[in-house]
This record gives sequence, structure tokens and C-alpha cells, in this order.
Amino acid sequence: MQTGKKASTTSLNFKKQVVSLLIFILLIGHTSEAQNQIGFASNQYYKVISFGEKIDFDNIDPTITWAISNAKNNIYNTLRGNEINEYIFQEPGEYEINFQENKKHDEGCHHPAFEERFKVKVESVRLTFDFSKISFSEKIVKGRNYSNLIITVPAKITTKDNSNTKLPAPRMSVAGLGVSFTVEPVETEIAIGNKTQLLKYKLSGIVNQETYLMFDFHDFNNQVQTYNLPQVIK
Repeated sequence: MQTGKKASTTSLNFKKQVVSLLIFILLIGHTSEAQNQIGFASNQYYKVISFGEKIDFDNIDPTITWAISNAKNNIYNTLRGNEINEYIFQEPGEYEINFQENKKHDEGCHHPAFEERFKVKVESVRLTFDFSKISFSEKIVKGRNYSNLIITVPAKITTKDNSNTKLPAPRMSVAGLGVSFTVEPVETEIAIGNKTQLLKYKLSGIVNQETYLMFDFHDFNNQVQTYNLPQVIK
């Protein structure tokens, strides 16, 4: 009789682990979709990024030709196929990108759809979070109502010029099943400098059911850098 109960308990725990894993996969998909929506949110720009960054345009057919130009900085480059994914936008400013497909109309296309001409904006400030050193003032458990849980994460802020001395603190949000958290930055402004700073966020709320948590940290361009809490909340 005891053996049957033990087997039943083991089976139930295994099912819970499978369900938690599926929830985690769904949350990752949700965040990816949110990032895609952010990337295409502006009608003026295809994407807004920081200097020194790349853009992933997915898998591009080698017959595609790209012309990248930034007239203000005298930048003109021609690339083919997937070379666009390795191109680093080094200088801030507006870039015009021309997309040309060198195929006959009756040949198949194996790439995402692009406008023939679109713009990318490159900002002069870059923000990178160091999630290897993220810390929580309290352990997050299911059913506990938090009012002052502090998350601290180091962030490297680098600039190309001195046009900004302070910027509003970037947003952060929490995703998970049964999660009801409000988040606010401890400091509303960040002093800009080429150094690592500790960004702190105050969380208030509750986790009502067993779930994984994902923390979405937005940079100054509203692009998302996500930290996935490795352990399930229970």
C-alpha cells in the first residue's frame, strides 16, 4: 500500500515538473513576441538600437544586396545576404538601409519580408545588464504578499558623447502565471557615466501559484533584456 502511494506521489511530482516546464517555454515565447513588437513599434524606424550593436535580420538569401548609408557620418557600405547580421552600427545617427532582391519574380523567396527602403536609429547611450550578479532582498515564495522586495542588478552604461548627463530610470516588469507585481525604480533618474551602476527596483505584490518568473529589463531604447529565474516559485 505504501509503495502505491509513493509511486502516485512520484508521478504527480513528475507531472508538475512537466507542466512547469511548459509554462516556462510559453513565457519565453511571450517575451520574444513582446520584443518583436517593440522592435517594430515605431512607424519612423525599423528598429532603435545603441551604438556598437548589431541587428538580427534572420536568415537572408545570398542573392540579397544591402546598401547602408549614414550621410552625416559619411558611412556607405554594401553587403550581401547574411553579412547584414554581422554589421556593427558603430556611430550614432540615422541609417538608411536599401534592400534589393536579385532574383527573377518566378523564383522562390526564402527570407523575411522587408521594405525596399527603411531607417534604423542608433542612439549614443548603451545600457547592458549583468544578470550574473543580480540579487534579491528576500526569497520569492508562493502566497506571500510583498511590499518592499528589492531587486538589484549591475548595469554598464556607456556613451559616445556627452549630450546626456541624466536619463529616466529604465522600466522593469515581471511575467509569470498567477503573478501580480507592481514594479518601480528606487531612483527615478540615472546619472550617465562610463561605469557600472547598481540599478534597484522595488516590487510589491504576490505570486498566487507555482510558476517560473521572467524579469524583463528595458534599456533606454525600450529593447528588452530578460532574466529567467532558474528555480520554480512554490
